[in-house]
Amino acid sequence: MQRSMLYISTLLLASIFSSAEDIPKKPGQVQPTVGRLALSPGAIDVKALPGVSNMQVMSMTNLTGTRLRFVLEAFDVVTRDGKRVFVPAGETEGGIAHSAVFDPPAIELNDGDTGKVTVTLTIPAEPKVRAVVAIFHTQTAFPGKGSMMVTGSLGMLITYNLSANIDIRAEALIVSPQTDNSNLIVSQLLENDGKEPAVPKGTLAILKSSGELIGRVAIQPHRMLPGEKFDCKVEYPHSLRSGKYRALISLKHEGGVQTSSIEFQVP
Repeated sequence: MQRSMLYISTLLLASIFSSAEDIPKKPGQVQPTVGRLALSPGAIDVKALPGVSNMQVMSMTNLTGTRLRFVLEAFDVVTRDGKRVFVPAGETEGGIAHSAVFDPPAIELNDGDTGKVTVTLTIPAEPKVRAVVAIFHTQTAFPGKGSMMVTGSLGMLITYNLSANIDIRAEALIVSPQTDNSNLIVSQLLENDGKEPAVPKGTLAILKSSGELIGRVAIQPHRMLPGEKFDCKVEYPHSLRSGKYRALISLKHEGGVQTSSIEFQVP
């Protein structure tokens, strides 16, 4: 029986993109088993100037059990309606991806082998884009689930900071009360209001009305491109007794420190 051939495009590192659905796709895609391919690094932040070229080295490891051939391709990453969109090289004004030079432009790896590729990118004189994804596209199908044959793609995100115009706009905190079946959740909508990428991280603190600290929860770093929105939700993992409290979120990023708080009551 002839095996079906599907094209798969995904990322194994969640820190790169909001979700696997953010990477460029082709019709008929499904998500492959995580761990078959490994790309390092997953993301790089670069401080640069217009007109300057920079080189980055990527390492791809083949763990599929099959010899694979990869070709390299670059996409510009832009933000539309608060979400990331991948645009083919040359289709965005002030884009960076069209300048990509890969050395080598394609590689073949046996199972267990690791290969290195250098990508050189040149920032235009008047850049409109702050991120590029360099993608390894497999040209060889390998076994998936059952009789399915699949191909896979992984990408490295490169973000560029070209100025000091960094600003994260934070809306008011929202508290979702704890219940018998769920913990307290404090959420805050963030938007990158500046011209440069930012990586906010921080802490949620729960205090009594008297100011006494009850506990803290770390907020993991989240990369945000200009114009990108992120609904930051933090779960407090402990039950709170009846009383009045204050939730305080402190976020630190390249543009400074922002603090927000809200009072709430546990019945």
